[in-house]
Amino acid sequence: MSTSEEPNKSQIAADAERVCVAFSVREVVARGGDASAELIKGYSGIDNQTGQVFNRSLRGIADGKVNPEYAQQNIRQQAGFSAEVLATAKDNANAILVGSPVRSARSEDLPQYGKNHAVIDRVKLLNGKVIAGTETQTKFVGKPNNVIDKIVSGKGENDLSRYQDVGLELPSEQVMGVKQHCTDQAAALRQQANAVEQNGNEKLAQEMRKNADTYDRVRGNCLDSGVTSDEAVFARTNPKITTALLIIKTSHQAAVESAKYGAVVGGTVSLVKNFFYLAQDKKTLTTATSDVLIDTTKSTAVAYASTHAGSTIKGLMQQSSNATVRGLSKTSLPTLALSICLSARVSITRYVKGEIDAEVLAEELGEMGTGMLCSSMMAAIGQVALPVPFVGAAVGSMIGYTLSSLFYTISLDASRQAKASQKNSAEVQAICTAARAEMLAEQHKLNNFLNTEFAQLSKETQELFISMEANNQNTDAFAMAINRYANLLGAELEFKSEVEFENFMHTAQPLVL
Repeated sequence: MSTSEEPNKSQIAADAERVCVAFSVREVVARGGDASAELIKGYSGIDNQTGQVFNRSLRGIADGKVNPEYAQQNIRQQAGFSAEVLATAKDNANAILVGSPVRSARSEDLPQYGKNHAVIDRVKLLNGKVIAGTETQTKFVGKPNNVIDKIVSGKGENDLSRYQDVGLELPSEQVMGVKQHCTDQAAALRQQANAVEQNGNEKLAQEMRKNADTYDRVRGNCLDSGVTSDEAVFARTNPKITTALLIIKTSHQAAVESAKYGAVVGGTVSLVKNFFYLAQDKKTLTTATSDVLIDTTKSTAVAYASTHAGSTIKGLMQQSSNATVRGLSKTSLPTLALSICLSARVSITRYVKGEIDAEVLAEELGEMGTGMLCSSMMAAIGQVALPVPFVGAAVGSMIGYTLSSLFYTISLDASRQAKASQKNSAEVQAICTAARAEMLAEQHKLNNFLNTEFAQLSKETQELFISMEANNQNTDAFAMAINRYANLLGAELEFKSEVEFENFMHTAQPLVL
């Protein structure tokens, strides 16, 4: 089992490319998360970011009382409220995805309308203000044509003429049928008016033509709520499943958009990389082309998956009741969730297989975390430096991840060297201690030598100078004195008397000093 494996360069490169793609779609992930949060608010009836509590929620409506004898009728009636909440959440989610500043709201959630307004159920807002002409009434009934007739005529037990000049939001599957009914009724009334007028009843003819005009006006006011009758009923009985399915659909919409950017960014990075390989003759044109296609496909998949997962995670975190979790939703964690999982999976798999130990696992996970954090910062810098949508963040994140991996590796090496240095330092200290003891012993010997030998040498030196002064004319005596001094120093002179020197001078031998 290895405890100090060299960093896997290919894994670092793969992580960097995934992070690059993930950060290139960070803005789409943010919008997808905000859109999912709208759906969660519709379910819970609470905006945990602002603290606003809404008048109705899918969860609250689902808890409504039902008379067992009229269960189906009660559920359909309550489904109308579910349709309002669902349509509002879907409208806001879609607006966020397409970048529109317009928002929808139920009138009961706005103070100027109060609870259960007689005409208006929903409105559209821009910067918090109601947009004129966007007021609508939601009508989810089994026989919509009968309701339209009552709206036009203003007759019956319940006068519905108050709805003639507001938008009528209908179930998606009823809109075309209702509009056709209005067209047919208007045509029939005008035909009848002509016949009545010919019979001399002009007043009745005018009334018929007026109703025909009203049908035309109501026809123009008929709107698609974006919710079918079946969806409304299902939301009434299964609010949690409805919300989950909508979040998946919303995340898919965001992910499809991200996949396009992922393909562009990943393909561009791969193209540049393989171009250099071609220039260095490390790849053939066929291999490079194939690798670009493979890399582009992978980047597309990573962008799609990162956005799909990130949007869902961000939406859930954003509407969490925990303030810390809501704070984390504003970071890059949702965007990098998939990349973190993919990177961690490789290291954890190696650990489970016994290829690395716990220390190396911790080091690799630490490198991954450092890389993700640095990528986040560099992505922001890159977007400022290169104010091109997605490109600046992608380039910055890749540079950040690569540099952080490099710095992290250097730091680990330095740490390992420091540990080794501590061990070596102990060994050196032991050697120094032994050397110091040996030096003290040698110093003691030197002191003894100086105390004994140096005193004798000093004495002999004085005697030599005395001899030189006293016997400056006695050559043999001087020769004996200097030979004795030389012997004290461990040397042997060649001549011990004047006679020996004279005899040497009469020979042909060379003088060796």
